[in-house]
Amino acid sequence: MFDHTIAEGGIKKDCEANFWKATDIYLFKTHVINKKLFGVKNVAIVPFTKGTSSVISWHNILDEIREINPDSFEDKTRTVLANQGCKIEDVKATSSSIDHLSQYDHDGKDKVTSLFPTFPFSLEVSQEKLSIRCRSSDTTDERSIYWLREVLLERMQKWMESSIPTNSTGTSTASIRSLALVDNLEEYNCLFNELKQKYGLSMVSIWPECTDPQKFVFEDIAIAAYLLMIWKKERIVNQTDKLQSFVDIGCGNGLLVYILASEGHRGYGIDLRKRKLWDLYPAKPKIDLRVETIVPSNASLFPAIDWIIGNHSDELSPWIPVIAARSSYTCRFFLLPCCAYEFDGRKYQRQNGSLSQYGDFLNYATEIARVCGFHVEMDRLRIPSTKRTCLVGIKRIYPEAEYERHDDKIKAFISERSKEDKVNDTPENSWSTNFKPRESVEKVRNCTKIDRSVVEKIVSIVFEELLAKRRIPAEFTACNWNAGGTITLEALVKAIPQEYLAALKAECGGLQTLLRNNHQIFRVEKGSVQLRIPTKVTDTLDEALVRKMKKVKNFKPINFKQRVCWFFINHPDGCPLMENECKFSHSS
Repeated sequence: MFDHTIAEGGIKKDCEANFWKATDIYLFKTHVINKKLFGVKNVAIVPFTKGTSSVISWHNILDEIREINPDSFEDKTRTVLANQGCKIEDVKATSSSIDHLSQYDHDGKDKVTSLFPTFPFSLEVSQEKLSIRCRSSDTTDERSIYWLREVLLERMQKWMESSIPTNSTGTSTASIRSLALVDNLEEYNCLFNELKQKYGLSMVSIWPECTDPQKFVFEDIAIAAYLLMIWKKERIVNQTDKLQSFVDIGCGNGLLVYILASEGHRGYGIDLRKRKLWDLYPAKPKIDLRVETIVPSNASLFPAIDWIIGNHSDELSPWIPVIAARSSYTCRFFLLPCCAYEFDGRKYQRQNGSLSQYGDFLNYATEIARVCGFHVEMDRLRIPSTKRTCLVGIKRIYPEAEYERHDDKIKAFISERSKEDKVNDTPENSWSTNFKPRESVEKVRNCTKIDRSVVEKIVSIVFEELLAKRRIPAEFTACNWNAGGTITLEALVKAIPQEYLAALKAECGGLQTLLRNNHQIFRVEKGSVQLRIPTKVTDTLDEALVRKMKKVKNFKPINFKQRVCWFFINHPDGCPLMENECKFSHSS
């Protein structure tokens, strides 16, 4: 019988209306409170209100529901609720459809993984109290009881009392779910892992760029998996087997193009400069990567292409929906914006002070897409980035017969936002006469052009300042190795002579960038600097990973001994590791 209250907490009266929104977070974003979960498959949601019966037998309802087969869950649940006097609603439950009692029930049949409580439980709101209840016979599972009381109850109360947290666009986090446009999370997860095996390790092992391959490789794999799932759903809806074509505008390292092309989709990437990785892609399939400067105009249309991709396309981000809209009536777009720009290439100026710059630009990009005639859908990707909200435009909001007339609205909007008298649409003129693309040769401002003697002097000063705050880590007590203390960047700036700081003035990041460039010596986190304690080779590479990488074609073992150990040469105590343990050479 459902008669035992596990946990109970008071809530503010006006928070009862947020119960279903908070429940939405638990239902569809369960990874927020259980990071081991990739996603949750919900069999069905059946909204209802109390009917003519004044008493609803919840224990009978839950006992019957937990025995229902998932294949017929929704229909039979509706029948069970109707038999108990509940009125079934045709729409999703909201706070306005509930009388004085709100309840969410969980069937804990999954006893294998123990990622959820192993028994059914209910969440209830009644008379300004949030309760979690189960049957008295289930209270012997202390681990589950503790999780419900200390984790779930606390999170639910927090979500309800804060009127539901909002994201950078000011939208409820309950309304924008991760991978909302993906029909089958299990299939997406399988595809993502399959692509990781096919492309992940091989790309990481040959990565020639100065960026972190662990982030950029697996981020592009996740984006590729997302697009492949969206495109598969689109083919099913259109009842066709023809694979979609694409153009990736601002393709960067070209990895997304490589994966999509390798999976059978015809397409190519465009960027204003070539990357080192371009020459390392295999000869088959041939990857089409082009060095071109895109200036939005009638010359930058792609009438034979199905999808325009803008993945961190910088100053071209606001133009992605426009290029898709003007390429053809059937052209679609995917936009994952990062930096905020206007049509004329200026940095976007925030219009809504209550939102972040990024959040406000997302709203602006959505407005552009709607002006372009797209029914815009917003989704959140599962990628290692804080800027992971994407816009997808598949369908138009106007019939094809109005295609030409609708283009006049786009021109007027661009003209207004670009502060121009008119927008030229002749082939020889751009759509925005003030648009300035970036230079094809990027200016280097990362402290790598500073005189080497200045760098060495600054490194020496910082090193001595840290050593002065003597600290012996527990693992190095035997050799009495001084790991130094922690100093803020602000304090270090005061310790460095002005003539050295002047050399950093024109560089991006200044002192912080210089220290991060010397990451084998220093560790910079949250405005503070420490010495980076040397780690063993065996701690750096897991043996299982090494075995996997050796199976990769043309695998080249990582040679850690190519550089001399800085601490061995410069630290008064030398290197705390033996040479066979150290990643670097102890030979001067």
